[in-house]
Amino acid sequence: MHKLGTNFAIFVLFFGVAVIQAIQTQNWIMVAFWVAIGLVFLWADLKKQ
Repeated sequence: MHKLGTNFAIFVLFFGVAVIQAIQTQNWIMVAFWVAIGLVFLWADLKKQ
């Protein structure tokens, strides 16, 4: 079982920003950017374990 660390919290924050931005602006390129940044942090968190 993977233990979730700090990078997971950062992922949740970036994903939250993307969802809020999607609802407010419907700028899907920026939404994709924030989700991608969040996924990089999530990947780093899972990889270091």
